[in-house]
Amino acid sequence: MDTVSVANKRKYNRIEGSWPVVILTGHGALVAETNNITTQGAYIVCDKPLPSKTELRLFIMFPNLRYVEILAKVIWSYPYGSTVDNTPCGMGIRFTRVTDADREFISSLSSGHLKSDYHKRSTSI
Repeated sequence: MDTVSVANKRKYNRIEGSWPVVILTGHGALVAETNNITTQGAYIVCDKPLPSKTELRLFIMFPNLRYVEILAKVIWSYPYGSTVDNTPCGMGIRFTRVTDADREFISSLSSGHLKSDYHKRSTSI
């Protein structure tokens, strides 16, 4: 299957970007990052993706101290990643509650006025 064709058939535009995410569940907290995001959901990169149907609350941190708080549900998990298409392990989530203002903000990311400036950084002492 041609993944480019599938991507082009998506209803909502995906915005590529790595922004830090704090995920809260009934079992604790998880720190991760986005791989891409739409106004309806996101692909979250993490070492131990949560099972599908898990309900969560997440905070996505954007530059300039801007963050959005969203209620969401895990739709699918991809625990092993893929070296074939370079997809990291993670999970696809669907937003179940997001304010109109935050949805508009996420939509505005595709205009390119706010690019991801978060990158994993290694530090040496």
